[in-house]
Amino acid sequence: MAVVVMAAAVIGWFGIGKGEVGIVKAETAAASGSQTALNTITVGATGSVMVDPDIAYVNAAVETRGATAGEAQQDNANKFAAIEKVLYEKFGLSKKDVQTTGFYVQPEYNYMEKEGRKLIGYTAVHSVKVSYRKLDEIGKLLDAMSAAGANRMDGVQFSTEKADQYELEALKKAMANADAKANVLAASAKRQVKGVVNIVQGAASAPPVMYAAMEKSMAADSASAPTSVQAGQIEISTSVTVQYQM
Repeated sequence: MAVVVMAAAVIGWFGIGKGEVGIVKAETAAASGSQTALNTITVGATGSVMVDPDIAYVNAAVETRGATAGEAQQDNANKFAAIEKVLYEKFGLSKKDVQTTGFYVQPEYNYMEKEGRKLIGYTAVHSVKVSYRKLDEIGKLLDAMSAAGANRMDGVQFSTEKADQYELEALKKAMANADAKANVLAASAKRQVKGVVNIVQGAASAPPVMYAAMEKSMAADSASAPTSVQAGQIEISTSVTVQYQM
């Protein structure tokens, strides 16, 4: 019996020893993680570049009315065919640069107090989005489309087809701004930045420059002056969140 008791005592001693070692390791790891968190700086920064647009998106429509749905639709088709001729032949656009964004034919009613709803005809609307890259001729394009039958100008958007390239330039500026912030914070704490631990990029933003339909309609009132639209510049911006170790 004495031998059995001694064996149990020895086994129990080694078990306690292993448990103690595990506790020490866990406490050391926790302390190390806490120390790492205490010795970091996390900053947010943005970077942006101003660029010239290289493409314009013209949103226009042909709106027609008729006594019947077929009459309204046929009149609309004739006018839209004239617009297509101008776009493809006069301005040399390709088929991929002209996209229909909406088409509908619907009844039009007049509401009378005594008679109630009365059908007075039908309306057909064909909306189109035109991509045009000769920005210095955008005013001529608008005037030509209006003359051909586009009786609704729903606005012009200026954008760029090089957004990915400009985003990289904005990222460089964002990182430079993050570095500057981290160095100032570290110096204020009498420390030095040792390196980058983690980087998270935010979404890039390149909002198009928009001109409303009202500006076009006001310009169209003057028969002697051609439409003048200024492209301006576009701001491409992005953001980063960077964690540094001190």
